[in-house]
Amino acid sequence: MDMRGASSRSCSGCGTDLSRYNPSGLCASCRRSSPKLSANFWASDAMREALGRWDVGALVLAYRRHTGVSQSAVAALVSIDQAEVSRLERGRKTVRDRRQVMTWTRALGVPDAMVPDLPIGEAIKGPESVIASLAGPHAYAINAPALSSNLEDLDLLVIKLQQRDNQFGGDALIVEAERRLHEIVAMLSAGDTVHEKPLQNAVAQLAQMAGWLALDAGRPAESRKNLTTALYAAHISENPGLASSVLGYMSLTALYHGSPVEALALARTAHDSSPVTGRTGAMLATRMARALAENGQKAETRAMLHAAERAFERTGAQSDSPVWLAYFDEGELLAQQGTCLMKTGALEEARDCLGSALEYLRASGTQNLRDQVHYLVRLADIGLMAGDLDESCAQASRALILNKQISSTRMSKNITDFMARLRPHRSARPVQQLFDQVP
Repeated sequence: MDMRGASSRSCSGCGTDLSRYNPSGLCASCRRSSPKLSANFWASDAMREALGRWDVGALVLAYRRHTGVSQSAVAALVSIDQAEVSRLERGRKTVRDRRQVMTWTRALGVPDAMVPDLPIGEAIKGPESVIASLAGPHAYAINAPALSSNLEDLDLLVIKLQQRDNQFGGDALIVEAERRLHEIVAMLSAGDTVHEKPLQNAVAQLAQMAGWLALDAGRPAESRKNLTTALYAAHISENPGLASSVLGYMSLTALYHGSPVEALALARTAHDSSPVTGRTGAMLATRMARALAENGQKAETRAMLHAAERAFERTGAQSDSPVWLAYFDEGELLAQQGTCLMKTGALEEARDCLGSALEYLRASGTQNLRDQVHYLVRLADIGLMAGDLDESCAQASRALILNKQISSTRMSKNITDFMARLRPHRSARPVQQLFDQVP
C-alpha cells in the first residue's frame, strides 16, 4: 500500500496527485518551474487595471493566489529576497522603471502586448501622448511637434493597434485605446476650430478602431458607443468613405450578436452611401456579402463577393488604402470570401479560400495569431459540416494551441461554440482527444 500521504487534491499546474502534507496547490516541480497562467487570466478587468497602473504588487498577489506558490518561490523568479515580495504585495514598494516592470511581467508570464509603455496617470500630456504607449520612447523629439506631425502620429497609432489586434486580440488593447481616444476628444474640445476637421477625422479613425477592439473583447455596448462616436466624427470631417466603414462595423456588431436583419440594413446603407470602387468598395461589398449570407440569400451573396473581388482587383498599384483600411489586404478578402461561402454551404470553395488566407498570412511573414485562430476555427467548422471529424479536430487542435497565446474574448467564444457543436460526436476518437486538450 502507498503510504506517501496521497489525497484527493491534484496539482493545478500539471495535474499530479498532491500529498496531503502539501499545503499549496502545486507540486514541488511546478513550484520550481514557475507555472504560467493563460492570457485570459491576465485579460480580466482586475488584471488589466493592475497592468495599466504598473501595480506589480497586485499582479504578484493575484498570481500567487491563483497558483498557490509562496513568496519565496516568486522572489526566486527575479532573484530578490522574499521580504521584497512582501513589501510589494502590501503596497510598501512600487516599481516605476519599465524595464523592471517587464522583468516582473515576463517572469509571471504576462504577454508583453498587455503591458502599457506608461502607467495610467503618468502619460505625456498633449496629443503626443496618444502614440507614446505604442511607438516607444524614441517616437518624439524633445520639443512638441507641429499639429501635422501629431496627426501623422495618430495615423501610426491606428496602424499599430490594427497590427497588435491581428496578432494578440482586442482584450489586451481596448482599455488603452479608449484612454487615448478620450485624450484626443478632450484636446479637440479644448482647442480652436482651425484644425477641427483633421482632428475629427483622427477621432473617427481611432473611435472605429476602439469600437472593433471592444467587439473583439466581448463588450458590445462599448463597441456601439465607440462606433457612434466614430460615425459622428466621420461626418463632421466630411469623410464619406470612413463613415461608410463605420456603418460596416456596426453591421458586424449586429451580426455577431444575433441581429442579421439589422446587420443587413446597416451593411446596405454603408454600401449605398459610398462609391463602390477600389479597396474601400471591396471592403463594403464584403460587409454586404456577410450580412446577405447570414440572411440566407445565396445568389445575392455570390454576386456581392464577385463585386468585392472586381473592386479589389481594380486597385492595382493605386494608393487607395487610407489608414483606417490598412488591414484590408488580399488575405482579409480571402477570409471574408471563405466565411461567406461557408455560410451558404459551398464548403469546398470556402475551404480553399480560408486555406489560401492562412497561406497568405504565412507568406507575408506576419504572425497575426488572432486571425489564424479565427480561420482555423472556420476550417474546423467546415470539416464538421462536411462530416470529416479527423480534419475538423485537427484544425480545432491548432486553434486551441494558438488561442493560449492571445487574448480575444470573441475567439474564445468561437472555440466554445464550436466545441458545443462537436459535443454530439464525442464518442468518436478524434473528438475525445480534442476534448482532452480543453482545460
